[in-house]
Amino acid sequence: MKTNGNISRKKQTGFSMIEVLVAATILMVIVLLLSMLFQQTSLAWRTGVRRANSFMQVRTLIGAIQRDASAAVDAREVPDALKNGDQSFSGSLKFYTLTGVGFKNGATPFRALSYITYDTSGTRTESILKSDGSWDSPSSTQIKDFLNKTGSKNAVSTTLNSPKAVYEDTAGLPLFVTFTADVTLKGNSYDIGAASAGPDKTWNTKDDIRTWVEE
Repeated sequence: MKTNGNISRKKQTGFSMIEVLVAATILMVIVLLLSMLFQQTSLAWRTGVRRANSFMQVRTLIGAIQRDASAAVDAREVPDALKNGDQSFSGSLKFYTLTGVGFKNGATPFRALSYITYDTSGTRTESILKSDGSWDSPSSTQIKDFLNKTGSKNAVSTTLNSPKAVYEDTAGLPLFVTFTADVTLKGNSYDIGAASAGPDKTWNTKDDIRTWVEE
């Protein structure tokens, strides 16, 4: 007598519907977790790049001031008849310095006395003493222009706060000057993600699936 044992075993092979649904659910959860991880990593990367740009802007601003201040001349050494303004290192930056202005008629290079001021926005104003003892018209430059991305979604704005000077002789040049700066990151961050309206095919219901968090 023949039995149908082999036929029964063949019918029992494969995956049941419940097993397929469980596997699909696990796969969907894994995909969602990976997408959220990618989103957070991408956001952290963009934030880090923008912060590095802001630090670079601060270093550029402070570095420009440092280069000028390293050649500062004590105002007491400047004759009153040649002065173009007061000397100040606290609350504002106003000082005299020696500036190399190039070659004159192909002769040896010379240095000229300059009067330099900095404001909190990063604007540098310089006047140079001419050979006849008068001062030329002041010229102003914004040393942050090449870093400020006007109109960009990722613009960076830096403001230099009032400097503080530490003196040994309050009438002369300070021992050192300290600065603080405020950095503002402007613009929006955009993420690419996926979403599903869920089984009911209707948005803004409980079964919606999104790969980002709305605030």
